[in-house]
Amino acid sequence: MQQTHYIGIDVGGTKIQTSLITEAGVVLASLRRETPRKCKADVTLKTLEEAIGALLEEQKLQPSNLAGIGIAVPGVVQQDIGFVVETPNMNLSGVDLGAYMKSKFDVPIAVGNDCNLGTLGECWLGSGRNAASCVGIFVGTGIGAGIVLNDAVLSGAGQAAGEIGHIVVQTPCEDWRLQLQRKQKKIGDIFVPKHLPQCGCGNYGCLESLASRTAIERFIREAVNNGEKSVIKELNGGSLEVIKSGSLAKALKAKDRVVTTVMHYVSQVIGHACLTVRHLLDPEVIVIGGGVMEACQKFMMPIIEAVVVNDRLLAASSKRRVLLSTLQDNAVVLGAVALARSAGGSNPLQKKVRRTIPQYPTLRLMAKNVIHIVDKPHSEDFFLLSDGSIQPREKLPKKNEDGFRLKDIEKATQGGVDLLILISPKAGELTLSGKCHDFLYRRNIDYRILQLEEGVKLYNSAVARRAAIVHFRADAE
Repeated sequence: MQQTHYIGIDVGGTKIQTSLITEAGVVLASLRRETPRKCKADVTLKTLEEAIGALLEEQKLQPSNLAGIGIAVPGVVQQDIGFVVETPNMNLSGVDLGAYMKSKFDVPIAVGNDCNLGTLGECWLGSGRNAASCVGIFVGTGIGAGIVLNDAVLSGAGQAAGEIGHIVVQTPCEDWRLQLQRKQKKIGDIFVPKHLPQCGCGNYGCLESLASRTAIERFIREAVNNGEKSVIKELNGGSLEVIKSGSLAKALKAKDRVVTTVMHYVSQVIGHACLTVRHLLDPEVIVIGGGVMEACQKFMMPIIEAVVVNDRLLAASSKRRVLLSTLQDNAVVLGAVALARSAGGSNPLQKKVRRTIPQYPTLRLMAKNVIHIVDKPHSEDFFLLSDGSIQPREKLPKKNEDGFRLKDIEKATQGGVDLLILISPKAGELTLSGKCHDFLYRRNIDYRILQLEEGVKLYNSAVARRAAIVHFRADAE
């Protein structure tokens, strides 16, 4: 049966990712190019067109093989017509991107905000899958977000809904007691707070100005300039100008006092922002992602969860969760494809549309510790990935007692799964480590550890999006 193909494009400030994706959300191939800078919009448009052509040529496909194209750009997008209103630090402002792409490729075209589509991707195949409502918060250089309600992105009257990075988390108002002590100002006078940094948007007290990587950098530089000792400069290549998320993670691992204190504060701020989102929208799922969270989630997530769990506002019993993003770099392109599918009349979030899953192989247990797949015997450890493909698994170190390492779990669940099946002849004696369990729990992924026969049977019968790790060598370990 011929597959239905879509193109998803993530137009970022520094790179453009163009991906070929199936109707089931399997990323078949991706190309990455630098985003043209200091040039006219025509150059960027031509780059997008050429990227699609190059990817199709590489995969031996024609434009006629496509069912739709979805494009994500940062900034304000008039999603219903594909018109780009404003893109900061880019040259697509005022460009009718949807019309241009439609003139080049006669297929349904969808254009949306990148954070909105990142959330849509997580709601389709990531941590927010199957949730009726989902809010995504992405912590990077700034803080972006998206809102999905009733199986669709919430755009807002001005196409600017979901700007969670600019919700006010510290009110920039002078205390009334101080106002009472001096002469009353005129009604409407604006107080400029000296204790709060000004956000890039121009306002004061925004979440982004207190919890983004830019804010983290500012806090750390202030502490170091005030004489506090820290290893962060050494870990970051001798500079504090742009502090990489990976450097923050290393400093946290080293228990650096400055970085630990700053990241504890930032995590609390993000936790309270989650409370604000919950009290305003009460979504089933809040998904937190972005470069800072991906690098530092082990430290940050327990603090965020503690703030949310201690919410004093009562609510009806529900399954509300705050989760970590699952799809990482592919969240936006998958969300773009979900939007393109919706434009073509096949919204993958709607229950009435059959949720397409990849074509999975049939497993057969033909002999002791031998599994046949397409008549090929497998007696060494292997992965069955979320797209149905088979990959060998490297030999485990003897010190590994449970047989399943975190990096194995991470690899197996890439692309988004509902169920992870861990198959081993000694399943009854194996358990997951705490960090493996937490990884799955914080991404809403169910798992089973089963004997060979039971594992094979469940893999073949499951109707969910799934992956498996087959571990034959448990006897020897």
